[in-house]
Amino acid sequence: MKKAIALVMAACLAFGLVACGGASSTATSTSTASSAASTSEAASSEAASSEAAATEAGVKTGMAIVSDTSSTKSADADGDGLAQVDSTVAAVLVGEDGKIISCKLDVAQNKIPVTAEGTFDTTLTFQSKQELKEGYNMKGASGIGKEWYEQANAFAEYVVGMTAEEVRAIETNPEAHNGPVDADIAASCTMGVVDFIDAIALATENAQVLGASAEDNLTLGLSTNMDSSKLPADNEGEGLVQTDTTYAAVTTDAEGKITSSIWDCTQAKFDVTEAGEVTSKGDVVSKQVQLENYNMKGASGIGKEWYEQANAYAAWLVGKTADEVAAVETNAEGHNGPTDADIAASCTMDVREFNNAVAKALA
Repeated sequence: MKKAIALVMAACLAFGLVACGGASSTATSTSTASSAASTSEAASSEAASSEAAATEAGVKTGMAIVSDTSSTKSADADGDGLAQVDSTVAAVLVGEDGKIISCKLDVAQNKIPVTAEGTFDTTLTFQSKQELKEGYNMKGASGIGKEWYEQANAFAEYVVGMTAEEVRAIETNPEAHNGPVDADIAASCTMGVVDFIDAIALATENAQVLGASAEDNLTLGLSTNMDSSKLPADNEGEGLVQTDTTYAAVTTDAEGKITSSIWDCTQAKFDVTEAGEVTSKGDVVSKQVQLENYNMKGASGIGKEWYEQANAYAAWLVGKTADEVAAVETNAEGHNGPTDADIAASCTMDVREFNNAVAKALA
């Protein structure tokens, strides 16, 4: 099975500090007196220690993605082919004791049928399994009469209070769809949870302090498009199915203001021929995990990699409401990056899909 585990490091240290209200400023002395120098060094050391402690103590926010393209197939005599990626995402709030306070789960199951002539619908739209609700239509096949979102939500509640190690220790039954065996959850969730376990454990292990508190509300939003796809007939016989899914993990306080947010994206690419052959172009690894390997810095007018710009923008949203995020202005002539001078120096890439995912998370 082709599977790529895409963990999100939540955000780099600098942005974690920004989301918490800003890094402590370090006093700098220009005096040449030894006593002043000593005082300055002590202040710098104390400030550095405080900043380090701030990244270790407090409630942490995390997100991780696990992607699988094993359901992909070429067209044959029996029917159409299929370009398919299933990306499981987990968002968590984690306490100082390493135990999960809150967990949200979703799956972007992006399926594009491909005919024997290599044609496919380039206008498809996508909803996550949580968005589909009853429309996913799994209840009839469920031995416990529950829809996908009901079982996913039950499992998310089940892991509350667990550490990453305890999540990894959850037993599954390979003879029963790899559902959980524990009686406390088996009555509410019988579907496969292996990818849930991977994503939750990774999100918990790599969560960082970004400004959230234990009382905050954790939400998750997904937004998918296939705008970069190309039909073989339009590209000298070399077709491309590409789905780009943007993920937003968001926490808000009692006033509806964002206290932390994480932005990531997966790009699933499939080669398509005029004979209906469909081939995955490789493991689906999120942009946050690729870090420098995404290789956008050279083309960036501000010399910043994708994850650096994403983390800067996610941190900039802290303190804003859903309406304020929706009101963020973008430059249509400049890759639809944000126009506000406070963030334009740190992020010039298109933020519309992330804003859309945030809107879904906060809806």
